[in-house]
Amino acid sequence: MNFGTLIKSITFGLCLSTFVVAEPTYSPHKYQQNDWFGEFGQNASMYVNPAGIAEHDQLEVSFGIFRTISGEAGQEYLSLAVPYDYDHSFGFSIFENGAVIEGGEQYIENAVMLGYAWRAMHALAIGMDLAILQIDQFGINKQFTTGLDVGASWNPINNSKLGHLQVGLAIQNALAPAISMDQSSSYTFVHQFSPNAYLIPSNINASVYYRGLNRMLEVKAEVSVIDFIHKTEEGGTGMNIENSFTATYYLSPLLGVRLRFTKEGYPVLGASVNVKDVNFFKYLQLDLEMSHDDIIEKKNRGFIWSTKITSRFGPTREESIGEARYRRLKIEPENDYRRAMRLYLNRQFLEAAYAFGKVITKYPAFHLVDQAAFYKGKSFENMRMHKAAIAVYEEAIKKYPQSDQRAKYHFQLMNVDYKDNKFGEAMIKFQNIAQKFADTDVKADADYVAGQIKFEQGLYAEAVDLLSPILPGNANYFYARYTMGIAYSRSSKWPEAEASFKDIISQNTSNQSEKDIQDAAKVKLGHIFFSGETPNLPEAAALYGQIKPESYVYDEAMLALGWSFLKVNKPLEAVKYAQWIIKNMPESFMLAEAYLVEGYCYYMQKDYPNSTTSLKNAERLTESPVISQASRDSARKAFEGMQAEFEDVQSKALDLARQLPTPRVESKRAALRPTFDKANQNIEDFASFNQRVIQSDRFETNRKRVLEDAKFTLATVGTLGGSGSTSTPKLDELE
Repeated sequence: MNFGTLIKSITFGLCLSTFVVAEPTYSPHKYQQNDWFGEFGQNASMYVNPAGIAEHDQLEVSFGIFRTISGEAGQEYLSLAVPYDYDHSFGFSIFENGAVIEGGEQYIENAVMLGYAWRAMHALAIGMDLAILQIDQFGINKQFTTGLDVGASWNPINNSKLGHLQVGLAIQNALAPAISMDQSSSYTFVHQFSPNAYLIPSNINASVYYRGLNRMLEVKAEVSVIDFIHKTEEGGTGMNIENSFTATYYLSPLLGVRLRFTKEGYPVLGASVNVKDVNFFKYLQLDLEMSHDDIIEKKNRGFIWSTKITSRFGPTREESIGEARYRRLKIEPENDYRRAMRLYLNRQFLEAAYAFGKVITKYPAFHLVDQAAFYKGKSFENMRMHKAAIAVYEEAIKKYPQSDQRAKYHFQLMNVDYKDNKFGEAMIKFQNIAQKFADTDVKADADYVAGQIKFEQGLYAEAVDLLSPILPGNANYFYARYTMGIAYSRSSKWPEAEASFKDIISQNTSNQSEKDIQDAAKVKLGHIFFSGETPNLPEAAALYGQIKPESYVYDEAMLALGWSFLKVNKPLEAVKYAQWIIKNMPESFMLAEAYLVEGYCYYMQKDYPNSTTSLKNAERLTESPVISQASRDSARKAFEGMQAEFEDVQSKALDLARQLPTPRVESKRAALRPTFDKANQNIEDFASFNQRVIQSDRFETNRKRVLEDAKFTLATVGTLGGSGSTSTPKLDELE
C-alpha cells in the first residue's frame, strides 16, 4: 500500500466515524465548541488548544464572520498570532457572540483570549491561555468571568515527502469560568467560588491536523469529551463524546474545496482561495463556508454561512532569527568595531582600548576580531603603555595564528623595542620578520624602523641600504627619504643628499605630518644650496621663502633667510628676520643665533651699542646647554620613581580591557581613571622633556659655534668700537 492510498483510507475512516457519532448529545451549561472558527492548525486554534499557535512562523491576522440567514444570530472574531524567537508564540483573540430575540432583547457572550505557547523541544509545544468572558443575558444578568485552558501539540512529521502532521491534546476550561444565576443590571466579577453560580463544563479536546500530497490535501479531525468532570446535581450524564472532521482538497495551489462535519452534526461545504506575495501581504486567504442546520435536527435557523480572511505579514520566524543572528554576528560587532575606531581616530586611546577589548571578548567569531586586537595594542602603544601593548600583541600571535595581521603584530613588537631604545632586541625581531614575512607590506615598515636604528647608531651606509628600497606610496616614504638625506649630509655626500630632499619635495602630501617633513626637506635643501662650494643663494632663499608661519621649521627658515641677506651684505633686510624670531618665538632653539644675526647686522651698520647688546644676549643663551645635565638627571629620577605605579596602571587597564563593560567593570574603570590620568600625564611630560633633550643635543654643535662667534665678535666690537674701523668678521665663513 503506497502512502497516498494510506492517506485516503485514513480520510475515509475519519469521515465514517464522524457520521457514526455526529449526533449531538445533551450537556448542561455546555459552552460553544466553536466549530466554525476554532480549528486546530489555524491561528485561532488556541480556542481548542492553546499550544497550536506554536506552529505559526509569521505574524498572522485572521478575521471572521458567522451568520444565520436571518442575521439575528451570529459571531465575529479577530485573532492574532505572534511568533517570537524560535521557542515562543503569543496569541490574542476576540470573539463576539450574540443573538436578538423578539422585542429587541439581546443575548451577548463575548470572550477575550490571551495565549502563550512554548516549544519545549523541536517537535513538542505546550501552551496555555486566559479567557475573559463578558456575559449579558438580556440586560438582567451582566457579569465578567475568567477561565484557563492548557494544551500540548506534537509535530512528529514535517518534511516535503511525508507532509506535516500535528497532534494536539488540551483541557478546555481547566480552570472553568463561573456563571452566576443571580440577576444584576450592572457588571460584576464572578469567580469559581461565587455563590449561586455554575461552572462551564471542562472538556478534553484531542485534535489531528495533516497537510500532505504535495500540499494538495488538508485533513483535520477533533474528538472532544464534554463535561469530563461531571456534577450529578446539574443533570445529564457527562463524559459526552463529540467530534468533527474537515477535509480540504486544493484543485490548484490557489484554490481549494472543503467538506466539513461539525460537532453539531451537520455537513458544511466551503471553498478556500489564497494568493501570496501581493504588495503589503505575504499571504492572503479567503474562506467561505455554508450549510443548513436543520439537516440533522430542527433548529429553525435555516441557512447559515461564514467567511474569514487570513493574512500574514512581515518576516518568518526563521527570517527573524536569521536577522537577529546576523545582527549579533555581523551588525552589532561591526557597529561596536566602528565605535571603537571612532574613539581611536579621535585619540581617545584608553576608551578605544576598552572598546576594542569588548569586540574581542564579546564577538570572538567576528571577521575583524584580529584587527580589533591590533588596534587595541596600538591604543595602548599610543598611550606609551608599552607593557600592555606587548601583552596584547603576544596574545594575538597565539590566538590568531592564521590571521593576515600576524606580520603586523610582530612588527609592532619590534617598534615598541625601538621606542624603548632596545635596539638589539628590535633588530632580532627584524631578522624574524625578514625571514617569515618578507613578502608582506610589513617588511617595508620593518626596514624603515631598522634603518632608523642604524641611523641612531651612526651606521649611515647601512641605514641608507635599508631605507632606499622604500618607494613612493608607502606611508614611510617621506620619513625614509628625509633620514637618507640627513645620513648623506653627515657623510658629506651632497649630491645624494640633494637628490633625497628633492624626492620629498616632488611628492604630493596627503597629511600634515608629510607636509611638515616636506617643509623640513626644503629647509635642509636650502642649507645645501647656501653652503655649497658654489653657493646658490637665490635658490636657497626661494626654498626658505616657501615655508609658512604655521610650519614647525618656520623659525629655522626665517633665520636662514636672515643669513642669506647678511651674506650678500643686506643687513637691513637680514635684521627683519632675526627680530621676528626674537619677538615671536622666545622658546625657539634658534633664538640665540637670531641674536647673533641681529648683532652682525648692527655691527655692519656701525651701531656698536646695539650690536654689543645683541651679541651679549647670544652669548648668555649659549653659555651652557639649553637643558642641563642636572635637569636631565632629575627628570630621569622622577620618571623611574613612578615607573612601578605606571606599570600597575597598565596591568589594571589591560585586565579591564579584557572584560565586557558590565556596571561592575565600568565602575572599576571609572575608579582607575584618576590614577591613569595622573600617571599618563607624567609619562607625557617626560616624553615632551625628552624631545627637548633631543633638540638640545642636536643644537649642541650650533650652541658652541654661536658662543664662539658671539665672543669673537664682541671682542672685535670692543676693539673697533672706539676707533671707527669698518673691518668686519669674515662673513663668508659664517653658516
